[in-house]
Amino acid sequence: MRLIWFRNDLRCHSHTPLLRALAAGEPALALYVLCPLQWDRHEVAPLRRWYVLESLLELGKTLASRGVDLHVVDGGDFDGAVVAVTNFVREHGITDVFCNREYPLNELNRDRAVAYELEKDGVRIHGFDDGVLVPPRALNTGKGTPYTVFTAYKRRWDRWMEENGPRVPEVPCWPARRGRFAGRGRVEAALSELSLGQALRAQWQPGEDAAARQLSAFVKWHIEDYKRLRDRPAETATSELSTALSAGTLAPAEAWRAARMAMQDPVAREGAATWIGELAWRDFYRQILHRFPALAKGAPFRPETRFLRWNDNEAHFDAWCEGRTGYPLVDAAMRQLVSTGWMHNRLRMLAAMFLTKHLFIDWRKGERFFMRHLIDGDFAANNGGWQWSASTGTDAAPYFRVFSPVRQSRRFDPEGRFIARYVTELAELDNETIHEPWKQPLLTGDYPPPLVPHEGVKQRVETAFRAARDAWHRQAGEQGA
Repeated sequence: MRLIWFRNDLRCHSHTPLLRALAAGEPALALYVLCPLQWDRHEVAPLRRWYVLESLLELGKTLASRGVDLHVVDGGDFDGAVVAVTNFVREHGITDVFCNREYPLNELNRDRAVAYELEKDGVRIHGFDDGVLVPPRALNTGKGTPYTVFTAYKRRWDRWMEENGPRVPEVPCWPARRGRFAGRGRVEAALSELSLGQALRAQWQPGEDAAARQLSAFVKWHIEDYKRLRDRPAETATSELSTALSAGTLAPAEAWRAARMAMQDPVAREGAATWIGELAWRDFYRQILHRFPALAKGAPFRPETRFLRWNDNEAHFDAWCEGRTGYPLVDAAMRQLVSTGWMHNRLRMLAAMFLTKHLFIDWRKGERFFMRHLIDGDFAANNGGWQWSASTGTDAAPYFRVFSPVRQSRRFDPEGRFIARYVTELAELDNETIHEPWKQPLLTGDYPPPLVPHEGVKQRVETAFRAARDAWHRQAGEQGA
């Protein structure tokens, strides 16, 4: 008997473990382990939990219709998952386990513990890398070290994809029987424990089928304008497939193949190539997290930034969380996050940079807040994006980058349409005033003035980073003395 262990790969299409497990025509079971305590520990957003559980319901029904039983068991946390998987394998006489690899530290430790237990019984584990396009250890610099600058990584990534890019997937050899969804009751019980409004849930469509339709619509209607409009939050220009990719209802290989096909159209070529670059960013942050596991424990990538003396201003942090900073585009971004569970990528950079540069508040606080709300909360991408914005991460030109909220607003939301959508108290302002409402206080009602001025921020940040660098050098000198 063979076992397909599903994790963040809740689909049947482009799923190598499923394909390989069914290839020999031998009977196979599928397993998913619920770990709500692990979700609690890492403050996973309720909306993301809902998306995963609803997608799991669809997966169970699909597998049953194609002859594969899906069992869902309670693990509690990852330690409990080790026990749950081990017991399931022994109870059902499993000889081979097929699964996709996961790269964060907790997931690696879980899988190592499972492998250790199963090896005692002679059970073989077969791991695959469907969660990425290029496996985290596949690319190295000429010195044999991991890439830490995206531009160099992307050049090498492009060459690797040209030579080894995924081909059209094979169709699994489905059993000639009717399967059963053995864990449906557990999934429905977990869903019943979530408290989410219907309006919030109605904005999202979980499951593999919805992800496939979303990809098709994006490629058909929007990918040709992606490069031109992707930074405009008021436009319907991005794919919003980050949720499907992070939960695995869509395979990265499917996204890449669709974009490559779009590149055959000269009109869509530039937009499709730009979107493929976003898939490369996704792989980049996964290989960084895998090669530098301390990042999963809250460490900054740049060691000297451990000496930064962050501000501990709870009033400022609360104002940022609630969209009351006095900078309209920043506030619109934060209100979008809280009300929808998602934030436009350009605005993620702006909101993160405002918190860490203007307010000089520790990036880890913002990182956790995002994870508590994002439907696409993905640890590698979220951590990588926050550290890039805070200048503590992989960046060739670190602390000199400080976004001006007003300049970003005028450039990417020139008519103020996105601002008006979420900062409704400013909706009646003209296209000029809406970017700097403090200049017309009689027109803005209760909307607050800016928490801090933009002037002088870059100089303060540079001073703080230089002080941290000097402290790091002093410590290194003392340790070497």
